[in-house]
Amino acid sequence: MEKNMLFSIGAITKKEWIILNDRIDDKSALVFISEHPYAGYYGTTVPDKKEPQSMYLVTDQDYTDEKIIRSIQAVKTHFKYSFDAVPGTISFLNKNLGIIRVRCVSYEHVPLMLRAFRQEGIEFMPHRSFPHFEGIVRVTKYFKTEEAEEGIYIDLESPFLAYLHIDKVLNWDTFEKIYRDVRNNITEFSFDGALATMYDEFGIIDFVRIYDEKRSVEKLRVIYNKFKDRLIRP
Repeated sequence: MEKNMLFSIGAITKKEWIILNDRIDDKSALVFISEHPYAGYYGTTVPDKKEPQSMYLVTDQDYTDEKIIRSIQAVKTHFKYSFDAVPGTISFLNKNLGIIRVRCVSYEHVPLMLRAFRQEGIEFMPHRSFPHFEGIVRVTKYFKTEEAEEGIYIDLESPFLAYLHIDKVLNWDTFEKIYRDVRNNITEFSFDGALATMYDEFGIIDFVRIYDEKRSVEKLRVIYNKFKDRLIRP
């Protein structure tokens, strides 16, 4: 049977505890990191790593996704270190900050990266003291997925990620309540959840993004059934 592939641009939305990145030498730009990445999976005991999973370079204005993506493409042609980057926003206390989420780059290379983006016309908010805060992070990215079974899509570029198709459009507050209920009713394993959207030829498709470093279709089926049961409640 032919497998259903879904390659699409879309977005991930999740809540993060954000802290100031004070490990880089360049103090010309405001740079954040997530204090507890994938908190639903790790809790607050994330394995200690020298480098963060993600850094958020805070731009001086809310550039369009197209502007950021084109600048990323241009930087990759002359920046000698490999990296992954996507446009996004961090929302908190009725404020929205434009960001470039960067992965796979060392702290020591951030000053060179900031300089490279500036050469492409992207400027950044100046560094300043910033308290820890909880914000909603939304990033635009490209997805490459394959449907393992009906409604369950696995990420073809990460062995830890999967996407569960849902028929409802959820705001973050509603999703968070449902997610907590589901997670509290699954005690045999851990997973982190977020909201995702992708596109097909008919329009927008809604998903729950799952992070699990021991991902399996069997576990995803358990999580999916819990979400479906919870979603049909009034």
